[in-house]
Amino acid sequence: MTSDFLVHLTRQYHAYVDTFRVADGALPDMLRLKLEHTQGVVRDARCIMAGEAWDEPSRVLGEACALLHDTGRYAQFSEFGTFQDSRSVDHAAHGVRVIQEQRWLDGLPAEACNLVLATVALHNRRAVPVAAPARVARFAHLVRDADKLDIFRVMERAVTDGSLERNPEIAWGLQVKGAPSPNVVEAIRQGHSVSYTWIRTLADFILIQVGWLIGGLHYATACRLAAERKALEFREAFLQTLSDDPGVAVCCQAARAYLAARK
Repeated sequence: MTSDFLVHLTRQYHAYVDTFRVADGALPDMLRLKLEHTQGVVRDARCIMAGEAWDEPSRVLGEACALLHDTGRYAQFSEFGTFQDSRSVDHAAHGVRVIQEQRWLDGLPAEACNLVLATVALHNRRAVPVAAPARVARFAHLVRDADKLDIFRVMERAVTDGSLERNPEIAWGLQVKGAPSPNVVEAIRQGHSVSYTWIRTLADFILIQVGWLIGGLHYATACRLAAERKALEFREAFLQTLSDDPGVAVCCQAARAYLAARK
């Protein structure tokens, strides 16, 4: 993939997103948020690739994967009114279908095309499969890390500017007050991934993000960026406004210890 192809791909992507604009030319709020998130994931992917000293061809391919990772979100929200896959469709699998239908990757070598599609398909899994080819895993981890870094930003902005109250769908419309689920706390304490079926409260939703800081970021650069941006400190302070459950402190301390060990 060349930089010229990436420029063309970006134009095609934005043209597709434009088809979801309403009569006055604006994107609905949640889709605008998703476009801004995609742009943030691209930025963070660039930062990670620079920090990990990727070569130029890999950086171009990595940026394409980041750009396309949430392609399925637009049709998902337009049709179902939610970003919850459990209440609609698997947005990663749907994104692969859209990319293929739009024929955006036509002209690429088969290996590059398959890598992009595999990365999009894997970006929302609980974990990258052990059996995934090393090259696919490399790019999947890139997108998954960049995705998490920008989700940190999105949530912090939503809390501070009040958009979480105006658009509760940002956090799945979950119950705002309430203790975290014991299953969520225990999984995070042990450094395990959390099943989204356990999520009941906003505290659960935020604790999942705390859990990402315990082994959920693959690249050292991503861990460094999360620490520099004080992702843990923000979540710890916000969680204290949601619940006084002792499990919150346990999870935050586990994340603090993990980040310190990775420095």
